[in-house]
Amino acid sequence: MNKTLIRSAARDESGYTLVEVMMAMAILGIGLMSIAVAQLSAIRMASRSKNLQQAMFLAREAMDDIDARTVPNDAFFLTNATIPDPANPIQVSSDTEDTTRFNRQVTVTPGDPEAGMARVVVQVTWLNSVTSATNAVQLTATKRVPN
Repeated sequence: MNKTLIRSAARDESGYTLVEVMMAMAILGIGLMSIAVAQLSAIRMASRSKNLQQAMFLAREAMDDIDARTVPNDAFFLTNATIPDPANPIQVSSDTEDTTRFNRQVTVTPGDPEAGMARVVVQVTWLNSVTSATNAVQLTATKRVPN
């Protein structure tokens, strides 16, 4: 009779066993690690998006400068050349910790697609600080040579 009382008392105790607590901690840990990985991925994508936006701004700025050229028979449109920007490397951000530097160049191909026109390509490149890969943005336009 004494053994029956001990067994029934043990079954009536409530609480969690050590195994249950360890399993709950493991599941919680996996969930938190997934959130951390997603957060790091979001930060990386935000940085890539920022660099892409800045590169597009630099390319559009150069193309706008080219659009503003109105000098008749401008040698710029008549000479086949690749012209690096004298401001290279360009730092867009005022943040001193942002080490991203952009390089911009303009390539002019006169007579393409036909006489009196010129193909203008503005290319902006930058180095990805995380993967050490070079990224590029390119704008291409066909311009009428001013007469």
